[in-house]
Amino acid sequence: MAPRAVAALVAAIGLLAACSLTERAKSVVFEPTPPPKQVVHTPRRAPYQPPAPPPKFVPLEERPRIDWPAELAKLPQTDVGATDWVRALDAGLIKPKPGLDDAAEDEPVLDLNVELVPKDMPDFKATYPHKIHTELLACANCHTGIFQMQAGADPITMEKILGGEYCGRCHGSVAFDPATACPRCHLEMPK
Repeated sequence: MAPRAVAALVAAIGLLAACSLTERAKSVVFEPTPPPKQVVHTPRRAPYQPPAPPPKFVPLEERPRIDWPAELAKLPQTDVGATDWVRALDAGLIKPKPGLDDAAEDEPVLDLNVELVPKDMPDFKATYPHKIHTELLACANCHTGIFQMQAGADPITMEKILGGEYCGRCHGSVAFDPATACPRCHLEMPK
């Protein structure tokens, strides 16, 4: 007999014998298979989470808008129609703050006039009044970014002032125009 046939015959006899075996014999001959183990794989990416709702928008209380041209029109004007800040300050219409920072402290008003006399032209002497400037501005607004703290250290000329340097940083834009108000600085000139 061929080996395959022998193997088939043995298998057939085994099956027939298994059918006639008692339960106890079957349990010894044929071991029960264990239940399959559950295989748990870790996910490749985190499970889907719906996005969080956006934060609630709470609008800030809107401050009323200021009509600056209308406010400036309430202030006194110069002869040429510009705002006269000195008269506005003297009348109490404006009250300058010591600085943008709420913790900024008032600086003392410096009642000092500085005379600027051009070389070889004493008739064109200009007088710089610290008093009005220190009522409106802190010292650091001008010193030392625009002016040095030493007499004669800055080569101030009318050409430079009219070009926006030195006094021209403010005068001609937010303060009186030096081109039309010569007697305000050159006190000895006729008005």
